[in-house]
Amino acid sequence: MSALLLDTNALIWFTTDGWMQPSALEAIAGAQASGGIFVSPISAWETGVALKKARSRPDLQGQDVALWFRNALRIPGFKLAIPTQRVAIEAARVPGVFGRGDPGDCFLIATARVRKMPIVTRDSHIRELANARPDYLQVIVC
Repeated sequence: MSALLLDTNALIWFTTDGWMQPSALEAIAGAQASGGIFVSPISAWETGVALKKARSRPDLQGQDVALWFRNALRIPGFKLAIPTQRVAIEAARVPGVFGRGDPGDCFLIATARVRKMPIVTRDSHIRELANARPDYLQVIVC
């Protein structure tokens, strides 16, 4: 497996031993060995925002967001996918195709598209997009 991008929840689950599909874990292991696992700083932002909400707060096992994200980048094979100008421009186009304007999702989808790699996600909306437009986005369900 070549490189892939973890969406925010996949990153949280992977780093905190949350449950993930065995096939997703196999894809992650393959990408670690060959092309790398990319994570976006947008995931740090999304997680920080989620921690401030009363419901559905992610469990980072006692770590603050900065420490959690720094530790994620220390995992062998994990790399930072820095948003480029090209990613930002693509993120602005995503709502027209995706039908949703969630900024985090738009940047993650754009990152996967610009870098030409699948995104590991369980998000039903992103999965629906990939199913409807496999030419637009590839998904590995976790």
